[in-house]
Amino acid sequence: MRLIFTIFVLILLSMTTVDALATEMTGTTPATTGATSIALESTAVNSPAPATSEMRGSKRVSPEGITGKTFAAERKKVKSSSDYTKWKRRLPFWPRKGLMLLELVIFISAGVLIGQMLEVSGCVNLLSVLTLPLTGLGKLSREAGPAFLMAFQSGAVANSMLVSQRDSGQLDNRELYTSVYVVSALSLFAHLPTFVVPIGIAFGWEATFALFGVRFAAIVIQIVLTLLISRFVITRLNIGQQRGVKEQITPVRESRRKKGKFWPTIWKRSRKTLTRLIIYLIPTFILMAGLEYYGAFKWLAEEMPQLFTFSFLPPQSLVVIPAQALSLYNGAIAAANFVDSGSMTVHQAVIIILFGSMVTAPVRTLRHALPTYVAILGARPGLIMAVSAQVIRMLFLLLCTSVLMMYWF
Repeated sequence: MRLIFTIFVLILLSMTTVDALATEMTGTTPATTGATSIALESTAVNSPAPATSEMRGSKRVSPEGITGKTFAAERKKVKSSSDYTKWKRRLPFWPRKGLMLLELVIFISAGVLIGQMLEVSGCVNLLSVLTLPLTGLGKLSREAGPAFLMAFQSGAVANSMLVSQRDSGQLDNRELYTSVYVVSALSLFAHLPTFVVPIGIAFGWEATFALFGVRFAAIVIQIVLTLLISRFVITRLNIGQQRGVKEQITPVRESRRKKGKFWPTIWKRSRKTLTRLIIYLIPTFILMAGLEYYGAFKWLAEEMPQLFTFSFLPPQSLVVIPAQALSLYNGAIAAANFVDSGSMTVHQAVIIILFGSMVTAPVRTLRHALPTYVAILGARPGLIMAVSAQVIRMLFLLLCTSVLMMYWF
């Protein structure tokens, strides 16, 4: 019964968190009101040589040609969010943020509790069989396996599961931080399917295979190299090892065999992690919400694309990349308008979209991920892991995009 109940809770939590995974593709959370709104007035891109005012800020772009309209039509067929998510977006800023904070507390707490439920009930060995290639390659404990599976649905819940395992002695620090990097990469797979069909129909399947082939390859290479470095380099340097961790596993497993100790054991092993969650999450989340309220992220989304201009890209990138700061869909429509006007090729559009992801996605991701990382891992390690995960992701995407450019051009 405990096994059935645990699996049921895991499935239920996966269903409730799936909407949060489309943030990078659709730009759902920025839909706020007043000074907090990142979505500006709808603006069409009419010429390949835009005025300076058109390059300032992330603007909604309207489709003008066949490619853009086809893309927009296909996008509408893909349900990107639930009715509950749409209702939440219409709330005033601070009530909506309060609701988001409550959701985050619930999801992370559920991740901590589920991690312990799987371990105490003995389900870890069953689920970890599916992730043996990953845990084996990185020389990680099998207890990290269920978190890798949850990463496809919710990175926050997956990381909570990992930290609860570390706090109870199932993982050491090397295994924890390596697994967090792997979860960060695995969670990207959830974004890819929602964009394949619209891009394929609008830009052609060659562009689709190139765009998603590059992103898929970057994710896979990142995961493999992370695990190999952790196994052969960090292990030899003995970095992040906790003395006596493995010795703690036996008493814990013995205690769970005692009749009637299931829930008390779960609560005892989860209390430390949940306490740290409350201490770090609430002030960090309020700080990030305040920065958003006063326009810090809006300003960063407007200015960051201007700071990273690439001389080897067509001049149309000065419109596409700022438009992509709002959402990947918005940037794709801007690129489609240029393709329809004949001022840019499909190959150039794909390259610009990939470079735009390197510049714009980290701003959105850090805004949502930083409070979670800090709450789960603590202030300093959470900040380091959140920033370094974005830097690593950008480096591997840059590497794979450069290979595609050499092949095409």
